[in-house]
Amino acid sequence: MSFLNGSNNTNLEGCRLLGIFAHPDDESFGPGGTLAKYARAGVEVHVAIATDGAAGSVVDGHEDKRNELARIRSEELVSAANILGVRLHRLGYRDSGMKGNPANEDPRAFIQADLEEAIGRIVALIRTIRPQVVLTHDETGGYFHPDHIQCWRITTAAFQAAGDQACYPEIGPAPYQPERLYYTARSKRMVRLFSLIRRLQGQDPKRIGINKDIDLTRLGVPDEKVHASINIRPMWEIKRKASAQHATQGGGRGFFPWMPDLLQKQLFGVETYMRAYPPLPDGSREYDLFPDGCRGGKN
Repeated sequence: MSFLNGSNNTNLEGCRLLGIFAHPDDESFGPGGTLAKYARAGVEVHVAIATDGAAGSVVDGHEDKRNELARIRSEELVSAANILGVRLHRLGYRDSGMKGNPANEDPRAFIQADLEEAIGRIVALIRTIRPQVVLTHDETGGYFHPDHIQCWRITTAAFQAAGDQACYPEIGPAPYQPERLYYTARSKRMVRLFSLIRRLQGQDPKRIGINKDIDLTRLGVPDEKVHASINIRPMWEIKRKASAQHATQGGGRGFFPWMPDLLQKQLFGVETYMRAYPPLPDGSREYDLFPDGCRGGKN
């Protein structure tokens, strides 16, 4: 059995992965275990963050950081990226905030960005880094955050455009088509488990998060749409340490801070994805994002 647990693939020389996410902390709270796992298996892992996170909420005890949140979240991100072992890139947009937040209307906000220009930035990254695998949010953004949905929108379009000579001919280097595109995804079955735990705690699963503005019961994808499962239990402490760097967002406390760490590790020690390209039949399952090693993508 290889280091990647569930894969017979041991040749990851020359492999590159690019994750594109909306906010500082998305890289750790979401696929942090996967990123760390591949980085330690020899994959060159890159992470691009779209926004500065300035419109995000802050947890109790960090209220005094509100006026300099963009700077602090940038520092948190650098620390987390170093722990995960990834190379960091920034797209430089302003955090748009949740739907209805006044930050939505800021002309610098990610959701106000010119789509062609934003897609071009990702095309440039793909053509420069030349990853075989690209990761991003799914079309719901996981919890319907406008920035997450925007990230899905522009990354999907850039994935398709990067290898087309007719698209963005002014953006170098040469066109390059990655082999695979994955979306972060959590199954409806797991979401139902989260909801049950919340109810057993006497909490309303329709009102979670710092601002109680996330309806857990609306989240998740059908179980058969979850195509890839990555065991990240060997990376559990690394993911926790990276998440803890995002202190203003409550990092390090876990989804259920009252739950023993060993139980959290068993319940949440698998990160799951939907394979968008090439598509897979519903119900298919894979356990490695690089099952065939690296062939260099398609030029």
